[in-house]
Amino acid sequence: MSNRTSIFSYKPGQSIEYVKSKYKIKNVIKLASNENPYGSSKQVILNVKKVIKDIYRYPDSHSKILKNSLVNILSHNSINENNLLIGNGSNEILEFIARAFLNNQSEVIFSKHSFLVYKIISTLSNAKIIETKPRQNKYDQYLGTDLESIMEKISSKTKVIFIANPNNPTGTIIDITDIRNFLKNIPKHIIVVIDEAYYEYSSYLNKTSAVNLIRKFPNVIVTRTFSKIYGLAGLRIGYGISSQKNIRTLTSHRQPFNINIAAQYLANVALDDQDHVKYCLKKNLDGMNYIISTFEKLGIDYLSPYGNFITLNLGKKTKSLYNKLISKGIILRPLENYNLSNYLRMTIGTSSENDRFVDVFSKLLNKK
Repeated sequence: MSNRTSIFSYKPGQSIEYVKSKYKIKNVIKLASNENPYGSSKQVILNVKKVIKDIYRYPDSHSKILKNSLVNILSHNSINENNLLIGNGSNEILEFIARAFLNNQSEVIFSKHSFLVYKIISTLSNAKIIETKPRQNKYDQYLGTDLESIMEKISSKTKVIFIANPNNPTGTIIDITDIRNFLKNIPKHIIVVIDEAYYEYSSYLNKTSAVNLIRKFPNVIVTRTFSKIYGLAGLRIGYGISSQKNIRTLTSHRQPFNINIAAQYLANVALDDQDHVKYCLKKNLDGMNYIISTFEKLGIDYLSPYGNFITLNLGKKTKSLYNKLISKGIILRPLENYNLSNYLRMTIGTSSENDRFVDVFSKLLNKK
């Protein structure tokens, strides 16, 4: 089977409505897609009607108001609006990068257990994909991205390196000092993409963003999303941050009006409600600590989590436990497509969702 065929046979996780229908269950919880279980802020909800009245108009093609708000948040990194590009989800920014910098004469590098979109967009650009070995130290970001392994695979054809930080689906992270040293030791023409979809969660744990590296390393592109902590996954909006030269290049691949008027307006409202962000980060950390404590009591192996999800190793029981959980109305994410067939990924839910998971999961383990 070719890479192209295997990629496009990829199937997303099960939907709540599908599970309700198949298993005849009224109350289904989805802990599979790393959405914010507390949703978007109340201010966003209150402003939906306000923006709906303007949907007959085309949106601002340059998203100027949203860019200005992002500049205010990122001002300590000397970022201005010419360093920003807004995308239809951060996935669109990743697509722009592949279109702009990859072709059938180039190579792209990323870790074996990385976000699947990197493989999809690289294949569509006909680039040669180099997947590197993950970290192997059980006690140090196990299965996360190994920068030394990436460095060993760099060749004269390498054009782009994708690094998710924190990484999805492993949840692991690379320290900013290690990223800085890595950038110092690779050719400056290689585009290094730091995918920070889960940055807000890691920053709450005192981890530093790569945005402050852009001035010294203009080959760096940082991508972020409003789909996670801001709870706007359904609106599809994200952004890229880089040198003005890179942003101009990526912009040339953008369709006009790629961000709808509701997404622009409500993302701006969401940015303004940082109290909601802080509330969700605190609730996520509380939930994460509760789930980790439960796994340790049950003797369940898990990977180091720095996002809003945790990846657990269930060995040969993985498929059986996944099926039993879903039959009880609890949807987790199987990871066969990420070459992690013995693992499941669990999004941290609300307090009641976490309690329900722990209750059902513990009972299923005791039946084994």
